[in-house]
Amino acid sequence: MRLQSSPALAGLIWLALCGFAQPPVPALDYDLPELDAPDGPGPTDPDRVADRSVPLVALEAPAPSSAQFFLTVDASITADSNVTNATDDDSIPIHNGEVTFPVPLDPAIRARADLALGASVSAGARLPVAPGAAFALDAEGYAIELDGSRNDDLSVLIAAGPELTWTENGRAFVQVTAFERWYGGISASQGYGLRARYQQQVATGHRVSLSLDVRIFDSDYGVDFRGTQAGAYLTYDRVLNAQMMGSLGVYARRDWLVGEAYSGAELGIYAGISRYLGPSLSGAVSAGISRMLFDAPILFLSPGAREDVRVYTTFSLTTRKPIGWNLFPSLSYSYHRNQSSISFFDADRHRVRLGLLRSF
Repeated sequence: MRLQSSPALAGLIWLALCGFAQPPVPALDYDLPELDAPDGPGPTDPDRVADRSVPLVALEAPAPSSAQFFLTVDASITADSNVTNATDDDSIPIHNGEVTFPVPLDPAIRARADLALGASVSAGARLPVAPGAAFALDAEGYAIELDGSRNDDLSVLIAAGPELTWTENGRAFVQVTAFERWYGGISASQGYGLRARYQQQVATGHRVSLSLDVRIFDSDYGVDFRGTQAGAYLTYDRVLNAQMMGSLGVYARRDWLVGEAYSGAELGIYAGISRYLGPSLSGAVSAGISRMLFDAPILFLSPGAREDVRVYTTFSLTTRKPIGWNLFPSLSYSYHRNQSSISFFDADRHRVRLGLLRSF
């Protein structure tokens, strides 16, 4: 199957699935979560460049008074124009002192189009321990399968810790995490960390959220890619009207790795709108831009430290009523662009993704 025909094929499949939707089933009350899997890392870009689609979720209910359990499974097929998240240049300039000369690139590490099969799982439990307090246990994972194994991606994370709800409009949790990620059959990162989230409804239909994530990890890519990562995300959500919800946020992330050339800081902004399109369909659009500055030059690739500008946009449709077996189809298009001061890291990426989600 050629990639050029895949977006049209995915759209036809999605429309066919919607045609079998069952109107009598009550609509699912959720808005669009992040639909796309993260990009590499990979030997050419060890830092993780995640899709930052804005998760426009409804204001959460109070903490449960009895034990609650949940499980969500999302399977997908994605037509991806650049599964390697790499440049499509035939060669790159190599700097050796004052001399610069082109070196041909191995086709295996250049941009390559392919179809990707993916699956993600999210499971958890909320176990009340006192009024307004619960023990929160979560497990998350995803897998992406491509032709060959060089760019296969697999990740698992478990988290546990207290969750507090002081009013119907305020909630916070703190969790200890353990995680591992394999890319191309190699353990790209494995370690532990701490994550926390605070959210408060400041007025009817207005919510502020602050998320923190700190990770300490090793990597089988080499000692240079071991270190610590910390990130903070501040988001403001607002119900705009009966059919629309908007979100605006800023984030900062810092990597302290053994290799200074791969350490750096990123600052970005993002925004999104989710709209009710009828009893059977919701739509969303989101976009973001960030600036990443690294600490030191990469030997032979540039006399100066790497600097990136990263932009993305995503358009999504999700059914609010299930097809057979309580499956909810979704369709999204996303575009990512990494503009780097080092041409080796320049990359464009288009993706059309058809997903099927089921919650238990």
